[in-house]
Amino acid sequence: MTDLDTLLARLRDAPLDARLHGLDDRVMAQIARIQASPSVGNTTFGIAAVVALFIGIGGSALPAASAGASTITPFDARLALAPSTLLGPR
Repeated sequence: MTDLDTLLARLRDAPLDARLHGLDDRVMAQIARIQASPSVGNTTFGIAAVVALFIGIGGSALPAASAGASTITPFDARLALAPSTLLGPR
């Protein structure tokens, strides 16, 4: 047998961990406890959706500060650092 087969055989023959005893019961009890706790209903999600809709409509209806466009000149110093000039051969 190879080393891996030996290790797997030792793992198979090893006794079970004591913490595994009753694991199924503890998991099922936790699931039952989670299901019994109150959850957020569909009404709450509906109210949240309506509020988000009104906020979106209100935000689009209010005019934002207009942004002024700056003129671009071919002799601007910032154009020297444009990607087309930085990626070109030197």
